Amino acid sequence: MGRRLEADVVLVATGRTPRTAGLGLEQLGVDCDAAGHIIVDTTMRSSDPTLFAAGDVTPHQKFTHLAGVHASTAASNAVLGLRRRVSATAPRITYTSPEVAAVGLTAATGTGMTTSTVSLEHTDRALAEDFTEGFARLVIGRRGRILGGTIVGPRAGESLGELTLAVAQKLTTRQLAAVTHAYPTFNDALWNAAITHASGGLDSPAVRTATSALAALVRRRRRGPESQPSSR
Repeated sequence: MGRRLEADVVLVATGRTPRTAGLGLEQLGVDCDAAGHIIVDTTMRSSDPTLFAAGDVTPHQKFTHLAGVHASTAASNAVLGLRRRVSATAPRITYTSPEVAAVGLTAATGTGMTTSTVSLEHTDRALAEDFTEGFARLVIGRRGRILGGTIVGPRAGESLGELTLAVAQKLTTRQLAAVTHAYPTFNDALWNAAITHASGGLDSPAVRTATSALAALVRRRRRGPESQPSSR
């Protein structure tokens, strides 16, 4: 859990500024934003078709894992003439205690969106290790598609890969719920969030109407032909 320190002042130095001034980018016709970032498309190509850029020098989020993937894409496209594109899905982790991991949307901000949240207080692994501070939350769109989510808890980043895959591949809560997960794990919270939403769809008005109609049909068949109205 760490230890508590007392201080008079806390200095937080965050953010990065690209050092692109003086490189002659303007003479090459390379577009940059007001902060000096080189503007690139999804293939990591700049406005100069012969110049590619990746990492913190671009406006993309400043993560080591993202810079590595973007650099690989830029190099492949520049050297091999490919047209590989980078994904807009960017997982992120804040290494606090507990960890905070997220990808995609973290709140239901649009029409038809909802959330499904499971607390670590209802997760057996967390109870066994006596660490119940945290939760797993899914942001869900129409037809149950997973649009993003947040995981808070011990080693939350270790569970983020599955959520990132679900967002990138446009999976639904029903698809995620159908995959058997190992037990007991902290990742049970994420799985149960998917199960909770997927099972909730079974109590929708449309499902109730269909179930009632099916039950009526079964009762009619059980009564036999004599129960059917005769035509003359």
